[in-house]
Amino acid sequence: MTTITLPRRLVRPVASRPARRSLLLGLAAGIVAGLLLLIGVSLAIGIANAGQVMPGVRIGGHGVQAPNVDAALAVARGGDPVGEGIARLRNLFHPVSIPVTIRGYDEAAVERLAAALAERVEVLPADAQVVKDGVQFKVTPSRDGRALEASTASSAIAAALAAADPADVRVTLEPAVSEPMVSTADAWRAARAAQRMTATLTLAIPAADEGEEPDPALTLKPETIAAWISFGATEPAPYGVILSPAPLAAALQPLAEVVDQEPVSARFAVAGSGLGGVIAGQDGRTLLVSESVQSLVATLEARAAGRTRSSMLLDVRLQEPGLTTAEAQAALPNMRMVSTWTTNYVPGVSNGFGVNISIPAHDIDGTTLAPGDWFSFWGGLGPINTARGYTQGGAIINGRSEPEGALAGGICSTSTTLFNAAMRLGLEIGDRDNHYYFIDRYPTGLDATVFQSEGFTQDMTFRNDTSQPLVIRGFGSPGRVTFQIWSVPSGRTVALSNATVSNHRPATDTTREDPDMAPGTSKRIESPHNGFDASVSRTVRDAAGTVVHQNTWFSDYRPVNGIVLSGGAAPVPPTAAEGTGGGGTTETSPSPSPSPAPAD
Repeated sequence: MTTITLPRRLVRPVASRPARRSLLLGLAAGIVAGLLLLIGVSLAIGIANAGQVMPGVRIGGHGVQAPNVDAALAVARGGDPVGEGIARLRNLFHPVSIPVTIRGYDEAAVERLAAALAERVEVLPADAQVVKDGVQFKVTPSRDGRALEASTASSAIAAALAAADPADVRVTLEPAVSEPMVSTADAWRAARAAQRMTATLTLAIPAADEGEEPDPALTLKPETIAAWISFGATEPAPYGVILSPAPLAAALQPLAEVVDQEPVSARFAVAGSGLGGVIAGQDGRTLLVSESVQSLVATLEARAAGRTRSSMLLDVRLQEPGLTTAEAQAALPNMRMVSTWTTNYVPGVSNGFGVNISIPAHDIDGTTLAPGDWFSFWGGLGPINTARGYTQGGAIINGRSEPEGALAGGICSTSTTLFNAAMRLGLEIGDRDNHYYFIDRYPTGLDATVFQSEGFTQDMTFRNDTSQPLVIRGFGSPGRVTFQIWSVPSGRTVALSNATVSNHRPATDTTREDPDMAPGTSKRIESPHNGFDASVSRTVRDAAGTVVHQNTWFSDYRPVNGIVLSGGAAPVPPTAAEGTGGGGTTETSPSPSPSPAPAD
């Protein structure tokens, strides 16, 4: 409540003057003519001033002005014609004075005073708020405000001036209380909700392996959660906790490195010459960041409402592998050896004395292909290096055999053997190419070379296009390499044509003298290989007799001329006549050098 005393300068003096009346006594009653004249004049005045203030009417000794017109108009209009006539005549000689009280004040000054009072009285309300201090939340209380409308103050002052003695004017004003938008109670509710949110939260991965070690990144610490919290207007409460999705998404996105994993098909263990048990596979999974953010917000809001939540499942997309553990276990009792092929070779320097063929066979042994899986020869091997036992071996370089021209030379015996096992099972064949020249230990037109060079890779690939898993068994020993394929019999049949040979190009054999060689010695550095073209066709049918694959493989074997290096003719031995005793002649001939094995 506000009480003010108004200064005297706001009040104007009251002007009041008593009215003077005088009555003119008429002349003698006997002057009839005079009376008639006066009556005529009265009527004329009444008619001439119809609707106007009668002459001689004064307000406070002054002419008539609004707002006192109504009182002035009432003079000499009482409804009695005789009385009105007399009154009109009387007013001509004795003007009527209407007493007036003027309540005067400076309206502009009052308005200015009211505005100043409103400004001085006004106090803005202060909202309560929550302030973060680490993982603690403190409340700053609210404060009521007050306000006084300038128009209200102006009206009160005007009323006081009109009704009171100008020397002693007091006006009491009652400011309106303005409440804050956020009360202290609102802020405390928000602080308690935030405090309940800010507790350690463990993020769990659906379908995670029981033995999978939890990653520390999947534990959200209190300070991490507290950093996400802000406060502001919420619905329906005027004030509460705000969780913006953006920082939550930024925090969860890096967890994809922990959560995401590729699906891994189940595998079959190998034992002895057959199969063992099943090695379990695993589902693939992909973290769904947006959905996980929504789950995290819902979990924290549940905590704010008082429900206990110490862990939360992340949202992930699961992907089954090509071969599930259950599918492998169901197939295992029916698995049989359904195809096999063996290649015999001569161990020597060109194949690392067999190690360059046996090591890749052991790498591939036990490979499981789920239905639809592709097999890549190079992708199925471990590292190609000397640390694993590989040596330099034969390679065909620029159309010539180099017995020790490449690391792991001779490995094509492994790729060709596996190709024949897969091809004869009726599987879909991908990459395959023949050797530069024909090697007679391989079936004509059915060899498969592999090599790697800078910028180019020749691979051998095939696909398990059956409905059952298959297992590749590989066996390698010096001089022999074998591959078996195990699967549930599909009923497929394979028909192979005989190789069709054309475009024969015979090779020649030449001898070259090498001055660095001893006379009478020789060494073969290249065996002759005839060139020709070959084609082999394959038709694969399923159990119902429907053609599954129809292939024809073409091979272009190029001619390679043989080369023998010689040290020249051997010296002629002395005759018996030239010797110390008799006897027959003795001839010596150089022992032929063994021909090197083909590069592959």
